[in-house]
Amino acid sequence: MTEAVVPAAMAARLTRKGAKIAVAVAGVDPADLDGLLPGMAYEAADVDAMGPAPWVAPDPAAFVLLARTPTDLRRAVTLGTALPATAFACVVIAEAPPWCDAPGLPLSPSLGRRLLRELTVTRYGGTGWRLTARFSEPVPAGEVAAAVDRSLGGHHLAGYPLPTAGLTGTGLAAWRPGDPNATVSDARGPAPDRSDVPTADLAVRAQDGDEAGEDDWIDPRVPAVDVAPDVSWERLGAPGGYAALRALTIEPDAVPPVDERSVNPRGFLKRPSRPIADLVHHDGGWEIRQDGAALVRLAPTGGVTDADVGRLRRLRGVRLSWHPAHTGPIAAVHAVAGLAAAGVPLLSDPPPGWAADGLGPELAALLTAATEEDLTDDLRREEHSVLLRRTALTRHGTTARWRALAARAGVPVPDAPTISVIMCTRRAALVPFALGQIARQRGVDLEVILTLHGVPADAPEVAAAVRDFPRPVTIVEAGAELPFGAVLNRAASRAGGAYLSKWDDDDWYGPDHLADMALARAYSGAELVGAASEFFYLRQIDVTIRRDWTSETMSNHVAGGTFVVSRSAFEALGGFRPVARAVDVHFFQDLLRAGGAIYRTHGLGFVARRAARGGHTWREPVGYFLARAKEQWRGFRPSRLMEWEQ
Repeated sequence: MTEAVVPAAMAARLTRKGAKIAVAVAGVDPADLDGLLPGMAYEAADVDAMGPAPWVAPDPAAFVLLARTPTDLRRAVTLGTALPATAFACVVIAEAPPWCDAPGLPLSPSLGRRLLRELTVTRYGGTGWRLTARFSEPVPAGEVAAAVDRSLGGHHLAGYPLPTAGLTGTGLAAWRPGDPNATVSDARGPAPDRSDVPTADLAVRAQDGDEAGEDDWIDPRVPAVDVAPDVSWERLGAPGGYAALRALTIEPDAVPPVDERSVNPRGFLKRPSRPIADLVHHDGGWEIRQDGAALVRLAPTGGVTDADVGRLRRLRGVRLSWHPAHTGPIAAVHAVAGLAAAGVPLLSDPPPGWAADGLGPELAALLTAATEEDLTDDLRREEHSVLLRRTALTRHGTTARWRALAARAGVPVPDAPTISVIMCTRRAALVPFALGQIARQRGVDLEVILTLHGVPADAPEVAAAVRDFPRPVTIVEAGAELPFGAVLNRAASRAGGAYLSKWDDDDWYGPDHLADMALARAYSGAELVGAASEFFYLRQIDVTIRRDWTSETMSNHVAGGTFVVSRSAFEALGGFRPVARAVDVHFFQDLLRAGGAIYRTHGLGFVARRAARGGHTWREPVGYFLARAKEQWRGFRPSRLMEWEQ
């Protein structure tokens, strides 16, 4: 990046006045600032080394935040309470992936929105963005950074689930990326107070205290977890390095988490155009190289960014080499976990013991589970990607990491929200099959709202299936004369979950269907998530087809029998229209026009059944599906992720 950061007119005004500006960099070398801020007086701080008071000069004339990628910006948001107040703010993102939205400034009404007087958003370089804002009086720059970050993704609320995080000391922004509610304090504490209550439930601090106890944590109100800083291979190879290696505990909770709201499967390509690349050691760190050229050079910390992932999407996969492994053991594990969370198909020999310990047994095993031949097949490649991303996000994501740390420290956190599965049927004979599909679900807390549309609850098939079902079931009866949408609304009114799932009575679902929907909602921020309509079993001719749909993307529709929607969004729209068919289509459009978002995740955990048209709300003939098939097989042939045995 070489383009000047501050717009020319504002730069001239600041230079003329001799004003000093405060600059924060994230993922950018501070040594480059003289060229990016020509002729300007500035005081700079790097978010990856910042503590609670990084700037000496009070009341800067302007604040500039320079981030290499949106992922880097999110680490600055974490340190928002340490950023100064300013009447002029400039946020620059040097590089963004193709799926990144244009930035805006959705400030909270009571945190600066009414003070905004001027806002300009322009491109910066080829794929970056520059946002400048002028206010009538100084506003906290941390609020500006958080608002820009919110505008780039699907999360209207940027907070994380409990516990509330405290970061004590320096260099810890990567432990709670994008959280404006995180607080920063000195390494010894205490945690800051708000209304005489500590602002953190759990603190993380770098494990760099001395043996004399002079750096012991002094706040008994807030448990603190020490995390070891990474140790470079040079340090481990120097005199005394063996002792340092023995003292270093490498386990998943010792590794900075993956920022799942930025580094995730979004943008995955089913049919890549480039061959496998190699992750190799080059010039002191890891690079992903192909044909002698570097596609991505990973940060020394091992943090993967969304822009890095964007550059890798066209690759069929990445082959890992562990010898030597990046800048240090923790950085290497952090990098591999990030690539896996993004769904980059990875190939590896068995990782060394320290890496397997840091990755965890499930993820370490998956690295060796696929071969180059597997990655030549588009379906097998995507299956491998889904297994990697699912495991990495649930083991190494920020939410998962803090829940694990809270459990270790004895800090209580709320249970995961319940999903209410609404299964509406006109066919008593299918109730055992449908409840059997729901009973397979794992990794989620669920209840079932069994909705009988013209079917008596005392039908033998229904009564037996309900009696044998291992989860909570609520039965809702509705007359056959009621339209489908009205019946679904009646069922939703009886649901107790924070999320509602619509479920078809005759389709097949993989055991991780609901868990994958919950995961997609967490990383996308969309109000509604669902699967792509890819696999269909055409019963009349005993053929399974796969259609070609883009997945891992914001969309205007998903498969109607797969979606999960937040209760708050459902109630804001008033539910489904009381019509007999096409209830999904109308609901999707209502949600989008109201400002909501729909995210379509992979379709490998769902197979739709198409038999005779009687009793269905769809009307397409078999030929319609055959004409749109990308692949087809004789018999019932679901993805391996369905874990289906006939």
